[in-house]
Amino acid sequence: MTTEGIILGVWLGLIMAWKNKVFLQEPRFKNLIVAGTGAALFIIALKAAPSVPFLAAHFSAIHALALFIMAVGCLMGRHLGYILSGVGLALNGVVVALNGVMPVEAEALLKIGDVRALTLITEGRVLTHGLANEATRLRFLCDRFCYASAISSAKVMSLGDGLIAMGLFLFVASATSYLFGKADRHAMDK
Repeated sequence: MTTEGIILGVWLGLIMAWKNKVFLQEPRFKNLIVAGTGAALFIIALKAAPSVPFLAAHFSAIHALALFIMAVGCLMGRHLGYILSGVGLALNGVVVALNGVMPVEAEALLKIGDVRALTLITEGRVLTHGLANEATRLRFLCDRFCYASAISSAKVMSLGDGLIAMGLFLFVASATSYLFGKADRHAMDK
């Protein structure tokens, strides 16, 4: 869904820029340093965990911390797109902090036909996700909603993922309309 949000955001932003309008308000980019730090922490921990026992042992805490850092970075931006993405990241962070992983509904994975992901999660070969069960905390926020589109393959997503995608759409549309709307125009184009 994030792919679709970005593509549609670029499309709407270009239309607004062509009409010389800015969608929502001008976005700020300084807060992306904080969000990027959280993303870098997550990626480094995910890649290094198989070979670094300390990271593997504490990955769930690092995963939740990275989500919260990204959420703070987004919420610092004060743009509606950032705020929605920040709330989505925070919701995902709470679920990961309470459960140690992002729980996924097995029925949803079967519904979209993703037997491979179900097998990997069931065998415990995935650091980031686990199967939801009756002990799952905040189960309504876990990956449980099936989503399919013509742009990307079918996925199982959470409410937080949906908010992140909507926030990305709004931010990308706003940034695109701002950046392309500010371009110098030839006198004949005015």
